Amino acid sequence: MLDADKNQSVKNLQLYLTTSEAEYFRKELDRLLLDPEANDHSHIGADDMSREISFSILTPQKLRVGFNYAELERKIFEEP
Repeated sequence: MLDADKNQSVKNLQLYLTTSEAEYFRKELDRLLLDPEANDHSHIGADDMSREISFSILTPQKLRVGFNYAELERKIFEEP
Protein backbone atom coordinates (compact mmCIF):
# COMPACT_ATOMS: atom_id res chain seq x y z
CA MET A 1 0.00 0.00 0.00
CA LEU A 2 1.35 3.38 -1.01
CA ASP A 3 0.40 6.87 0.11
CA ALA A 4 1.07 8.71 -3.16
CA ASP A 5 0.70 12.14 -1.53
CA LYS A 6 3.43 11.41 1.03
CA ASN A 7 5.49 9.01 -1.10
CA GLN A 8 5.59 6.43 1.64
CA SER A 9 4.30 3.03 2.54
CA VAL A 10 1.01 2.65 4.42
CA LYS A 11 1.07 -0.01 7.13
CA ASN A 12 -2.53 0.24 8.29
CA LEU A 13 -5.44 1.29 6.13
CA GLN A 14 -9.12 1.67 6.86
CA LEU A 15 -11.35 1.86 3.82
CA TYR A 16 -14.92 3.14 3.91
CA LEU A 17 -16.93 2.81 0.70
CA THR A 18 -20.45 3.74 -0.24
CA THR A 19 -22.57 0.93 -1.63
CA SER A 20 -22.05 2.14 -5.20
CA GLU A 21 -18.29 2.49 -4.66
CA ALA A 22 -18.13 -1.04 -3.21
CA GLU A 23 -20.05 -2.45 -6.16
CA TYR A 24 -17.75 -0.65 -8.61
CA PHE A 25 -14.67 -1.83 -6.68
CA ARG A 26 -15.86 -5.44 -6.84
CA LYS A 27 -16.70 -5.15 -10.54
CA GLU A 28 -13.27 -3.68 -11.34
CA LEU A 29 -11.44 -6.29 -9.24
CA ASP A 30 -13.32 -9.03 -11.11
CA ARG A 31 -12.31 -7.39 -14.40
CA LEU A 32 -8.65 -7.15 -13.38
CA LEU A 33 -8.67 -10.76 -12.20
CA LEU A 34 -9.70 -11.94 -15.68
CA ASP A 35 -6.09 -11.23 -16.72
CA PRO A 36 -4.01 -10.58 -13.61
CA GLU A 37 -0.80 -10.34 -15.67
CA ALA A 38 -2.12 -7.43 -17.76
CA ASN A 39 -0.51 -4.05 -17.27
CA ASP A 40 -3.82 -2.58 -16.11
CA HIS A 41 -5.30 -0.78 -13.11
CA SER A 42 -8.47 0.97 -12.03
CA HIS A 43 -9.62 3.90 -9.92
CA ILE A 44 -12.49 4.68 -7.59
CA GLY A 45 -13.06 8.38 -7.12
CA ALA A 46 -15.39 10.37 -4.94
CA ASP A 47 -18.09 12.17 -6.90
CA ASP A 48 -16.17 15.44 -6.60
CA MET A 49 -12.80 13.62 -7.14
CA SER A 50 -11.52 15.00 -3.82
CA ARG A 51 -10.39 11.45 -2.99
CA GLU A 52 -9.31 8.57 -5.15
CA ILE A 53 -8.22 4.95 -4.78
CA SER A 54 -6.05 3.45 -7.48
CA PHE A 55 -5.57 -0.31 -7.50
CA SER A 56 -4.05 -3.08 -9.55
CA ILE A 57 -3.20 -6.75 -9.26
CA LEU A 58 0.40 -7.45 -8.25
CA THR A 59 1.82 -10.84 -9.27
CA PRO A 60 5.25 -12.50 -9.00
CA GLN A 61 5.61 -12.20 -12.80
CA LYS A 62 4.93 -8.48 -12.71
CA LEU A 63 7.51 -8.08 -9.95
CA ARG A 64 10.09 -9.99 -12.00
CA VAL A 65 9.70 -7.90 -15.14
CA GLY A 66 9.12 -4.64 -13.27
CA PHE A 67 6.50 -3.23 -15.64
CA ASN A 68 6.36 0.54 -15.26
CA TYR A 69 6.66 0.61 -11.48
CA ALA A 70 8.40 3.62 -10.01
CA GLU A 71 11.42 3.14 -7.77
CA LEU A 72 9.35 3.90 -4.65
CA GLU A 73 6.73 1.35 -5.66
CA ARG A 74 9.37 -1.36 -6.19
CA LYS A 75 10.90 -0.53 -2.81
CA ILE A 76 7.52 -0.84 -1.06
CA PHE A 77 6.81 -4.15 -2.83
CA GLU A 78 9.94 -5.56 -1.21
CA GLU A 79 8.89 -4.57 2.32
CA PRO A 80 7.74 -7.37 4.63
